[in-house]
Amino acid sequence: MIFWGYARTMFGRRVPPNVVFLLSLLLAVLCGVAAYRYLRVDNWLPGLLWAAVAVWFLVDAARASGWRKKP
Repeated sequence: MIFWGYARTMFGRRVPPNVVFLLSLLLAVLCGVAAYRYLRVDNWLPGLLWAAVAVWFLVDAARASGWRKKP
């Protein structure tokens, strides 16, 4: 969330909410895959950390999907 807060206003232009949603969703899936691979081989600490980051990006994607453009 913090990262996208900075990225939303990159180069003086606001990034559209659908782009933030898609990038957050993509990063959530990638982090989820990493978490699954670590947890599958019983490496718990990195697996839980990757899972926490995946949830973080899922929440960010859910928040971005609720944004509405101001008229």
